Amino acid sequence: MTRFSTDPAPQDFALREVRHEDLPTLIQQLNDPRIAPWLAAVPQPFGPSEVDALLAHGQHPGEHLFIVEQGGAVAGCLCTGASLWYWLDPEFWGRGLMHHALQVAIATHFATLAPPLIATCHTDNAASQALLTRLGFSPAPTLRKMFFQSTQSAQLCRDFVMTPEQWHLLHPPLIAVNDVSLRPAEQKDAATLVHMLPHTGSPIWPTPETIRAFIETHRFRGPPRGLFVILDAHRRSLGMALLTKNTPALRFLSEEDTARHHDHVATALAQGIGAVQSFRCE
Repeated sequence: MTRFSTDPAPQDFALREVRHEDLPTLIQQLNDPRIAPWLAAVPQPFGPSEVDALLAHGQHPGEHLFIVEQGGAVAGCLCTGASLWYWLDPEFWGRGLMHHALQVAIATHFATLAPPLIATCHTDNAASQALLTRLGFSPAPTLRKMFFQSTQSAQLCRDFVMTPEQWHLLHPPLIAVNDVSLRPAEQKDAATLVHMLPHTGSPIWPTPETIRAFIETHRFRGPPRGLFVILDAHRRSLGMALLTKNTPALRFLSEEDTARHHDHVATALAQGIGAVQSFRCE
């Protein structure tokens, strides 16, 4: 249910951990003059000791180094952590492969509480800037200089930032629970949600007059908390769920919906299914 288009997964695509047999290919790619100049931390020539340092970096806490694979071939690599960086073999350019790989990697990064991702692009790297913009990254308003080891020079660059709130707003999770699903509540849901509130109010749920403020206050900003709308197979809003650090609080539109769905939705959410995200297009 993204507000950006989500391309179908490339055929025979995989995002996986680095293996020892990948190292010669990584060395070859990072010596390619079409790749190395765009990566600030890649010295030239790039050899066995440099690839060992790359692997060591990927093993640091909070760093996740992935091979981008297509058709069994190593197409490139990406890393999420203190910063986001990536490269793709020129033979695989123009296929939408890195766009899909980054969608998967960023979704994984933000599936749990995580800091923002920052990617830094050389100002002449139009392809990478377009890719990050399409993914929803926000460009910094000012440029900064960054030292590039391959050219031994400082180059003008721009930072691109993706916060957890941005990602989840652009790619809201759809949580499947048996025959219903949950999506983050939005202001457009206020008119429906107000009919689900207790008539006498409660310590948890708001009064009808404050439902819009309640939606904003409890808007989903990343797992494991947020206000969700419960939908049936026809996308009819039949309930709402407030996920907090305590037991999930549920309300339904009718007694029939309560009897049919309350127990299994409550059980599934209590078991932690609220952290599971699947992304679909409207």
